Amino acid sequence: MAIIRTKSFSTACPTISSCDIDLYDTPEKLLQFVNNQGIVPVPLDVIKLAEKININVEYVDLADDLSGELFKDPETDHWFINVNRKHHVNRQRYTIAHEIAHFCLHRHLKYRFEDEIFFRGGESDDKEEMEANNFASFILIPEQELKSKIRSGIRKIEELAEIFEVSTLALRIRVKSLGMSGHGL
Repeated sequence: MAIIRTKSFSTACPTISSCDIDLYDTPEKLLQFVNNQGIVPVPLDVIKLAEKININVEYVDLADDLSGELFKDPETDHWFINVNRKHHVNRQRYTIAHEIAHFCLHRHLKYRFEDEIFFRGGESDDKEEMEANNFASFILIPEQELKSKIRSGIRKIEELAEIFEVSTLALRIRVKSLGMSGHGL
């Protein structure tokens, strides 16, 4: 008599290396991974997230107009994010989220992404950059958490930006993308 064994799969992965990164090709799926890993979503610990998906983050000196870069080491096949150490901490957080977005969405297209200061106006003609911007703002400022903060009475852009640890411009663009308006909220 033959015995058939089935594999048992865990719902939580210690790191992305034991999971399929293609399962995290949307911000919703990546936020579910964040929750499964016990990473606090607000403010999102982007360093811990990068670590969980096996991307090394390094703060380095870059040209003032370069926010960061994502690249794959051809010798080790390992991915790295370099972040401009001279930029504001909120800019650095956004840069890391943006580079994680490139990794999740575009790593099969090329092995290097260099990002000049982006999201200053929220607009770009480059489809990949817009996708990465939208993905980054979604994971840094999740809609449900944002609406929850607003319902609790927090309506000033500056206060919300501080809670999510993003720039006021990033928050304004996210709020606008969700169809909200007002000087405060």
